[in-house]
Amino acid sequence: MSYSEAIMADTPTGWKNLNKEARYTLIAAIGGWMFDAFDVMLLALLATPIMKGFGLTPSQMALVFSIQLGASAIGGIVMGALADYIGRKSALMINILIYALSTGAVVFANSLGILMVLRFFTGLGLGGEWALSMTLISEWIPTRFRGRAVALGNVGWPLGTLLAAVFALFLYPLIGWKATFAVAAFPALLVLWIRHFVPESNFWLLSKHTQKKEKKKNKVSLLEIFSGRYVRHTVLIFLGILCTMFGYWMFWTWLPSYLVNTRGFTLSQSSSWMVVTQVGAIAGYMVNGIIQDKLGRRIALSLFSIGEAVMIIVFLTLITNSLFIYAIVLLLGFFTGYWASYGSIVTENFPTKIRATAAGVTYNSARAINLIGPVIITSVAAATTWSIALAMPAFFALLAGLIVWTIPETKDCDMLLMDKGI
Repeated sequence: MSYSEAIMADTPTGWKNLNKEARYTLIAAIGGWMFDAFDVMLLALLATPIMKGFGLTPSQMALVFSIQLGASAIGGIVMGALADYIGRKSALMINILIYALSTGAVVFANSLGILMVLRFFTGLGLGGEWALSMTLISEWIPTRFRGRAVALGNVGWPLGTLLAAVFALFLYPLIGWKATFAVAAFPALLVLWIRHFVPESNFWLLSKHTQKKEKKKNKVSLLEIFSGRYVRHTVLIFLGILCTMFGYWMFWTWLPSYLVNTRGFTLSQSSSWMVVTQVGAIAGYMVNGIIQDKLGRRIALSLFSIGEAVMIIVFLTLITNSLFIYAIVLLLGFFTGYWASYGSIVTENFPTKIRATAAGVTYNSARAINLIGPVIITSVAAATTWSIALAMPAFFALLAGLIVWTIPETKDCDMLLMDKGI
């Protein structure tokens, strides 16, 4: 048996016969992405007590959010390249340790400056999680079931959002916001589990063996994803993710305050609807994964993007204080399942040696530019109305649904053949 045959022997060939290595990898990826969302949403949910604790103005708190988001973009690009250089498993452990320990260290913050420094390091860790999780999953799950597995990995986000809500609602009133952040460092324990139970990607091991055999230097260049046939993939995937991010964050960032301040709903009503959207999102991710594997990555993303655009308009038009609204927000959350499609599209359009780098660059470059999204929304709202401003994300969702058709379909992608240049 050759080295390549031996190293790939443990890679499962079907959904039902996933070995323990593949199952552990899925758990690690879901957990990492869940705790990423948990950390992001916990800061948002506890923003008010943090502002009171430090005597911050809204603009100063906005600066904290911006620093974290900017650091996330940097961290995502760096961590993606690091994963292609030292391995997916090692990069994932480093990533989780950075954001978990930085989150817990907030308990020692006694000034705005220290808080910003800690959230900067938190952002560095948070930024790499999506690229690392999606890459690990895609390299451990066979092609026929990869869409469903990637979708399952993305379920970590709504689960993390719900976990943050539990902490904010039940733990914070008992122990205060600083102690809540200290407890929120517990994801660091996941690193111990990953170290002992999660294996390194067989694709990455084989790629490094091939490089060594061919006496190629073990180096990763960000420029490689912008060379040859990969430049088109990089640019188009980036544009698709950018439009989806604009549509998602423009709408969901301002929705709670819009419901309370413009539509006159109570905070408890707004919060209950947000919980319903997360339940819908979990269902949406799983259905998206099934469509990916049955009909293709592009049609799954296109259908869900169009569905989200329609539901945004329906929501803004028909929102009323009735049980009917729960059905609408459930569907709003359901169609955010479009994120699951990108996990497959990104990882299946690039070979192993630059896969994590490509995922980190495309996703996090879009995240960096998305910093202007809230500014655009507030500017449009000031010139028109908040209802008109919040309808803009529907346009970006539709645009993402069109851009995906310019990206190659990868439903039947064979990563081994891709690595061989076939």
